[in-house]
Amino acid sequence: MNCRKPMPRMRHLAGLLLGAAYLTAACLPAVAQSATKPSDPLWSDAPKRVDNRNQQLERLPGTNAQQADAKPERYPLHLKRTLPYTVIDSVSFIQEGKKYRLVDLDPVPAAKTCKNPDGLRWACGLKSRVALSRLLRAKPIRCAPLGEKDGFTLVECVRNEKDLGGQMAAAGYATMSAGKERYRAEEEEARRKKTGVWAEATVAGN
Repeated sequence: MNCRKPMPRMRHLAGLLLGAAYLTAACLPAVAQSATKPSDPLWSDAPKRVDNRNQQLERLPGTNAQQADAKPERYPLHLKRTLPYTVIDSVSFIQEGKKYRLVDLDPVPAAKTCKNPDGLRWACGLKSRVALSRLLRAKPIRCAPLGEKDGFTLVECVRNEKDLGGQMAAAGYATMSAGKERYRAEEEEARRKKTGVWAEATVAGN
């Protein structure tokens, strides 16, 4: 049987295919080794600490529903517990040069003296001022500014969620301002119990 000799073009094509097969076989071990190299994994499930200080994150504004649910704080003024108070009288005090006055209350004058049921005089004005000083020092105080009067910021303040003005009125160490009704119940309680300046029907004063 006579066979034709391969043509030069066919021999050239066969050589190219053989060379490509050889190169592919030589590269496969390297690729496999690179993919399975333990020092450079493609993915790791090990936990990794993230340093937030080096991240530039953008905060998205809250939704309208979130903004609607956010209620303003009732007592936005937080007095600094670490700073001293200067107590003027039983409803007025100073901190950091700012003057505050408990709203809708009149003080017991600091120099006032009163009589107890036994007829003995006592320094009710001084004791009233000391009572406010103790309330201010005991716990953090939060206040709601309610206006200005005579250089004082009128405030409603709470300590442990209890109203300072109400406590002073209930103890008989402050009296309701004329035409005000905020602390009527507390003052009536003090009159009934005869506490503070209500220790006797007629308060002896100076």
